Amino acid sequence: MPYVHRMVQAGRTVEHRKMQSFRVHTKGVQRGPNKGTTTEKQARINERVAEEHLRWDLNANFDHRDLHAVLHYYAKDTTFEEILEDKATFLANLRKACRKKGIKYKAVVVIETKRMTNPHIHVIISRMDPEIIGDAWEEVPRGGGGIGFKPLDRRGNHAKLAAYLMKESRSTMEKYREIGKRGKRYSKTQNMDKPVITYKVVSSSSWRKEPKARKGAVLYKFDDGATCRAGWHEMTGYPYQEYFEVFNE
Repeated sequence: MPYVHRMVQAGRTVEHRKMQSFRVHTKGVQRGPNKGTTTEKQARINERVAEEHLRWDLNANFDHRDLHAVLHYYAKDTTFEEILEDKATFLANLRKACRKKGIKYKAVVVIETKRMTNPHIHVIISRMDPEIIGDAWEEVPRGGGGIGFKPLDRRGNHAKLAAYLMKESRSTMEKYREIGKRGKRYSKTQNMDKPVITYKVVSSSSWRKEPKARKGAVLYKFDDGATCRAGWHEMTGYPYQEYFEVFNE
């Protein structure tokens, strides 16, 4: 009984997802319970796919001691349009400063507007002197608030960070709709490495209840402590199984 095994190599993490494919029909596979409307299902799929892409971008391009910077505002009444302008100005300042110093960097930027009285801009960026980032933000006329810095950890899989940033971006997408603009959940520099994605048809016998990591890797633990999770696809209702291998540095 065939399934599709998708493997995504992003940095030190290899994601495995075994699932029913639209292109490979599997007889006898039972579907899960039908929950929610088509619109609700599609919204869940869109957010899951966006989170996957963000996670792959983070894993493929950032590792231990790269930075998660959070840009704050002194002015609590900053509008969404002003935030968009400030983000563009900050990134221009940063490019100019790094060009002068000969610094090549990668960055992912997410705007948080969950509480418009306290907006933030999240920046995941290659390791550099934090003062360079601070100066670029302080030169933004309406910006210039405090900055929080946190180095990325050694785990090699930034799944939790991607999920957090995706949650923070929900209200931002609503702000785009309010002003009549099409927006993205996150922006990124053009020099990002891309994940390597491969598919192959596998038999149901390859669907182990407890997958094992290959030599040199460990299985990533999800929040509940499990190293493998399974469920049903939001739209098709067919089962899937996924687990992540994280290879040593």
